[in-house]
Amino acid sequence: MAEEKIQKLIKLRSSIKSKVTIFNKYVKVLQSGGPPSDLQLLDLEGRFKKFDALYAQYDELQSQIEVLSDDSDAQELEREEFEGQYHSLAAAARSVLGARLARQCEQPLNRSLSSYEDASLQQTGAFKSNCVRLPKIDLPVFNGHYQHWLEFRDTFISLIHSRQDIDNINKLHYLRASLRSSALLVIDNLDFKVENYNSAWNLLCSRYDNKRLLVNNHVRELFNVEHMRNESCKGIRRLIDVTKKNLRALTTLDQPTQHWDTLIIHMMAKNLIVSLIENGKNIEILLIILLR
Repeated sequence: MAEEKIQKLIKLRSSIKSKVTIFNKYVKVLQSGGPPSDLQLLDLEGRFKKFDALYAQYDELQSQIEVLSDDSDAQELEREEFEGQYHSLAAAARSVLGARLARQCEQPLNRSLSSYEDASLQQTGAFKSNCVRLPKIDLPVFNGHYQHWLEFRDTFISLIHSRQDIDNINKLHYLRASLRSSALLVIDNLDFKVENYNSAWNLLCSRYDNKRLLVNNHVRELFNVEHMRNESCKGIRRLIDVTKKNLRALTTLDQPTQHWDTLIIHMMAKNLIVSLIENGKNIEILLIILLR
């Protein structure tokens, strides 16, 4: 019964991967030609929105497959390969979409100098400083899951929000490019205008900076860490990485995690396979060391 369900899920997953492949071919065609026309850019923007929604669909199906499958290593590799292809393709598409802004910025300024030459030059300089080709930055991605909010918020603040050399219209561009699924819907009704960046950022913070919900989500993640299916260093490493990630988030949320060692070791030990639990004391010592 489980195998039948897995095959059905894999078939649905293949359908999503086929759509990603089609979008990949479309982007490559645009990249291989000359500068895309405005019509092509509008077409790409529409396709990109549909492509953007595929990740959440894939994630849901793949998570179900991982729960049912006995081959956790194969499923982990499958996820890594898909996510690598997806994010690389998303970056390529955003790069092509950025051509419209770059084209506008590269248009020559046809201003005649008059008796107000100095003032005109200052205006030109101000225009150029605001209309620059966006630097390439590896943007964090946030899809609306509360357990990922703190990492996204702190990374985005460091890379974009706190930067004085990036104006608000470009910050808004970066912010929209970083959001997916339900997170994007939070600011989707805001027009792409310079004055809307602060509104967009405040809307996100208002929605996701909920300390109680964040604490509950990270505690739930600790209790729901996937059990090891086979004895491997990779399995132990994954168990520790997930645990440490959530503990760091809870520490940021002012939870007294420094006093939780006994509880955390017990929780982690329950996720180990029997052959490792039999080592008892040695495994406990190993987990304490690796959690530090």
